[in-house]
Amino acid sequence: MLYDVIVVGSGISGLYAALTAKRSGLNVALICKSNPLRSNSAVASGGINAVLKSTRHDSCRDHIADTLKGADKLARFSAVSSMVTGGEEIINDLLSMGVVFDCNDEGDVAQRPFGGTKAKRTCYIADKTGAAITQTLLVQCRKEGVKLFPNHMMLSIATFKDKMSGITILRRRDSQVIAFACKALVLAGGGYAGIYRGHSTNSQESSGDVIAIALRAKMRLSNMEFVQFHPTTLVGSGTLISEAARGEGAYIVDETGERFTDELQTRDKLSRDIVLHQLKGHTVYLDFRHLGEELIDKKLPSARKHALNGAGIDILSELLPITPSAHYTMGGIWSRNDTSTDMENVFACGECAQSGVHGANRLGGNSLLEAAYFGRVAGTQASIAAKKGVFHPIDYAQVAKELRYVDMIIEGESRFNINTMRRNLGNNLYKNAGVFRTHDSLTNALEYVHYLMKMSSGLCCVNKERSDNVELMSIIELRNALTVAESMLMSALAREESRGVHYRDDFPQSDEKNYEVDTIVRRLAGTFLRITFEGHLSSDWWHRIRKFFHTQIG
Repeated sequence: MLYDVIVVGSGISGLYAALTAKRSGLNVALICKSNPLRSNSAVASGGINAVLKSTRHDSCRDHIADTLKGADKLARFSAVSSMVTGGEEIINDLLSMGVVFDCNDEGDVAQRPFGGTKAKRTCYIADKTGAAITQTLLVQCRKEGVKLFPNHMMLSIATFKDKMSGITILRRRDSQVIAFACKALVLAGGGYAGIYRGHSTNSQESSGDVIAIALRAKMRLSNMEFVQFHPTTLVGSGTLISEAARGEGAYIVDETGERFTDELQTRDKLSRDIVLHQLKGHTVYLDFRHLGEELIDKKLPSARKHALNGAGIDILSELLPITPSAHYTMGGIWSRNDTSTDMENVFACGECAQSGVHGANRLGGNSLLEAAYFGRVAGTQASIAAKKGVFHPIDYAQVAKELRYVDMIIEGESRFNINTMRRNLGNNLYKNAGVFRTHDSLTNALEYVHYLMKMSSGLCCVNKERSDNVELMSIIELRNALTVAESMLMSALAREESRGVHYRDDFPQSDEKNYEVDTIVRRLAGTFLRITFEGHLSSDWWHRIRKFFHTQIG
């Protein structure tokens, strides 16, 4: 199948990219490996940051300053500035498409406070903001003619003479490997916090597939060690209780009722405070009781539902036990401000990309803005590339190789239990590469990942049916997760300092001299990885020159 632009991922960034490309008059396909509404965007509940004309006591300058401070000196000012100044336009665009934000008494879009900010700048729809935006964008994509392919899992980037020519895909309904050709490709497949299975707010599908695929295609990854833990999730399940709860005034207390921390500090610091308090023998709770039923039912209905369904707790009268869980990943595919990557005509946006706006720690409410803003940028840039580009041939030897790989997984004899391996990986990562880390703990985690990599060759399907074989996709996801975990752990070992969400007990201070730059992961011959630390501008300079002269000539 031939498409001008293919977008992989059905979160806000992927939907925005597909919609933007379609509006430029191109033939656009959107690929997602399950239901389009199962993305992390659809369960992001708290809100989307933006400075609006109606916002009181706030400015773009303050939003930029808050973001840079939260990022702990690793954000790119140019990327942050572009995103922040484009925030109001994104909100207005969403309003024009039918997103119904909550409003204040004056009829303006209502805004609530979030952690690490100086003002109320988070726009919201109760505590289901991400779902409302995702549904609206999905409806708009269907209405405007984007071709949707749910239950299609990307396997690799197809190339011809080192040029991107399309992608190979596993079609879930019959386990067939097919190839789609395109002139431009947008990767928007989400992050990798799901590899912390059992200790994550993400589904197990958040295994970093497109990130692993990009690494295998010799594209750079960046800042993989920065995994953000959300401080308030249900004990035992990892179900997210949105930051909106604390924004609306819920307290964090222990069994004595003491408020031992600042509820609206950045997520990295709050998660560490909670874990340290737990290590002292305390149980930590969210306290909603003083908020009252009217406010909770109006602004925090999902929190009440999750607490009742997930923990059997009625937050109107009971304390809700909480603990930090892996939630969001700042690292991903290295990308420039225009979302371009190392491979020509391949763009990356959303959580799978290291866009330069989050640095070492993301502020709540910034992820949905980043997804929408850079999704639109990616759609625009992919459209430009597609209009100037040509189709390159698909190398069907690569397709045949992928088919043999799938056949081997289905037809081989399984020697291990896939679910046990995924749970063990999650437990090990949470214990050894969690909120606190050391050289020894990270080394232990890396050794275990390498052990699982060897074991994974013995993973095959117990169910040999080719129709809707969930086990097949789970095995591929685990192998991708292990590739991503190795990159994350090696990056964490190399960064011998504490910065943002990356806290090393053996290096508790930040090292501005050696590590105030991005971590870069490259794949060398075979499966060997190389970790370096590089500034962004040095590797971006020649790209800017080439792009300038190409634009002038074009």
